[in-house]
Amino acid sequence: MVKKSNNNEQKENFFFNIRLVICGIVATLGFIIVAGHLAILQFVEGKELSQKAYNQQIEDQIISPNRGKIYDTKGEILAQSIAVDTISLNPEFLTYSNNKKVEDEIVAKGMSEIFDITYEKMMEELSKDKSVIVIEKKVEKDKVDKLKKWMTENKITAGINIDEDSKRYYPYNNLASNLIGFCGTDNSGQTGIEERWNDVLTGVAGKIVTTVDASRKAISDENEQYVRSENGSNIYLTIDTTIQATAEKYLKQAMTENSTATAGNVLIMNPQTGEILAMATSPDYNLNEPSKYTSTGYTEDAWKELQPTEKSAALLNVWKNKAVSGTYEPGSTFKLITAAVGIEEGYVQTDTANDFNCTGSYIVAMDKEEPVAISCWRTVPHGPQTLRLALQNSCNPAFMQLGQRIGASTLYKYFQAFGLFEPIGNNIAKAYKGTFNDLENMGPVELATTSFGQRFEISPLQLVTAISAICNDGKLIEPKIVKQIENTDTGSIEVIENEVVRQVISKETADKVKNMMLSVVTDGTGKRAQVAGYSIGGKSGTSEPRPDKKEEGYVASFIAASPIENIQVVVLFALYGLQESADHQGGQVTAPYVSQILSEILPQLGIESTTTSDTKPQIDENLRTVPDVKNSTVTEAKQQLGNLGFNVICNSPLDPDTTLVVDQVPKYGMGLSEGSIVCLYTSNEDVRNKTIVPNVKDMTPEQAINSLRSKNLNVQIDGTSGIVVSQEPTYETEVEEGTVVHIVIKDTLTGSQLY
Repeated sequence: MVKKSNNNEQKENFFFNIRLVICGIVATLGFIIVAGHLAILQFVEGKELSQKAYNQQIEDQIISPNRGKIYDTKGEILAQSIAVDTISLNPEFLTYSNNKKVEDEIVAKGMSEIFDITYEKMMEELSKDKSVIVIEKKVEKDKVDKLKKWMTENKITAGINIDEDSKRYYPYNNLASNLIGFCGTDNSGQTGIEERWNDVLTGVAGKIVTTVDASRKAISDENEQYVRSENGSNIYLTIDTTIQATAEKYLKQAMTENSTATAGNVLIMNPQTGEILAMATSPDYNLNEPSKYTSTGYTEDAWKELQPTEKSAALLNVWKNKAVSGTYEPGSTFKLITAAVGIEEGYVQTDTANDFNCTGSYIVAMDKEEPVAISCWRTVPHGPQTLRLALQNSCNPAFMQLGQRIGASTLYKYFQAFGLFEPIGNNIAKAYKGTFNDLENMGPVELATTSFGQRFEISPLQLVTAISAICNDGKLIEPKIVKQIENTDTGSIEVIENEVVRQVISKETADKVKNMMLSVVTDGTGKRAQVAGYSIGGKSGTSEPRPDKKEEGYVASFIAASPIENIQVVVLFALYGLQESADHQGGQVTAPYVSQILSEILPQLGIESTTTSDTKPQIDENLRTVPDVKNSTVTEAKQQLGNLGFNVICNSPLDPDTTLVVDQVPKYGMGLSEGSIVCLYTSNEDVRNKTIVPNVKDMTPEQAINSLRSKNLNVQIDGTSGIVVSQEPTYETEVEEGTVVHIVIKDTLTGSQLY
């Protein structure tokens, strides 16, 4: 028995020892695991975990910088940021003042009445399991006030968030829209100056670093950090809003009067400084509503049918600044550059008799023993010509002959010097460079067409910059759009200096070309660009579409410079997409608009006219000044106006002997001819008779007067003889009866004076 007991004890001791060993092993393994994990936390993940702990205790409050303003050259605001709000809901917290839950139907009804969201859409959003619903961003004060009033009336105290934000605002809406560009919802520039100068305008965000407890409440901490924000800088453009508005006015008129045109550009530059005074593009758009369909030319119904990619393409086309980011064939305006190269290199003089001969076409090469001839634009040959006459006549064969003398390699050397092989205007928009044939591929046909400005493409800004070099004594100036930058924090001003790139041609050559430009306007294709009292030089251009792209239409353009003795403005006016069935010659279509622009902006720039008011030509020298008849009785006013030879219209039913005149159209001080119409009104509530302005272009002055007066409209005429080349307001405009329509008459151009 004793022996058996010993065996049992031995077994128990054995198993006990085994259990101790197992426990020890488990404990050791546990310790190793814990120690290993602690080591990993300490040495491997320690830095990251420390940062997480710090982040849980630290809260960054971002301080958004103010975006800088954009001004014109005179300090007119073109773009600024205004305070707005973002409206959002927390559905689970929507409660009344008595802490009761607000019904979805009440919320949906209120939001749909105030914001751009339908009742059905709002109900759909509320039915979803969302913690936050964003109702509208960039909400202006009037809507916020309506929301606050609605919340008060409905006693809603929680669940609606009004968070401060800012919105970019453009006071002039469409003015210079393709140039200025716009910002996205994040207030970052998307196009134009807003995008290209975004880093300067944006600034740098600041922050406040604060210690917080577990409930995210701030803990008083002497180590609280403040990182100051740096506000965006203001930039002042070289654009003059008055000149810009003038350019856009006549571009809009040209687009209306030339209905086949698909787009247009007006560029105005000071050639001595490179400053761009105006850059107009059509179509344009409202900067405050850049994505609205109305700017694309589509109707609302047609817009809804478009696919998203089609909508994007349409909008991108409207937003594009075609003066910088578009290219075209410059046509005969480019002959100025070919002429300048020929004179500079000694291949031609301005007035050498019989230097060129036009037989109606010119053979430039032989193809399998068959002559390759390129025709002049005019079927009747120009015959023997000097370079001056060839430029006045815009003769293609003469410039093909000159191009052969110069040679492709020399032409390309000067094209490079004029800046035509590099993008110009990258500080305005994405700039495109010219597209030319490679020099090794310049055969005789390519050389011929290049010499008179076709079968290659450049941007409008490249052409204006190159011609400005000729107008600036041969010195090429970098185009300048930003005049100065103002640091809004310190008030310091950084002036952007004018940059002379290089001397391209000599002053002597430049003077000769400028003198020929003057001849083009006085005696050649640019006659319709004349402005009384000012010396104007210029060149017309009409570029034909490529044979395989007839649908793209013609480009009619005119480039002008004034005053020719000391050129301070260069103006390019171009219309694209004109069809052969309509007027499409630069000298006929675009030169009159250039004349109108120059007649307005030259006085604005302080450039004095050599024509006094006493000698300014008028069709009627016996003008009567419209008197001020306000506060006179109707009877007295009719008598006074009748004595001056005016016809009076007054539809008031009141007693004319006692009723006073409160308004008149036209206003007093206007100079009008006998038989003109004056409309009288006896109350601000009087019905104002409206009429549609007729189209009087290409009419004689007498025909225009009869047509306008038949609509109870008055007329003022600039010019001494010829036909009407422009009118303002343009035809189909609705105006009040008695409105004065300004028309310009110029001598009729012959067939040799159209291109």
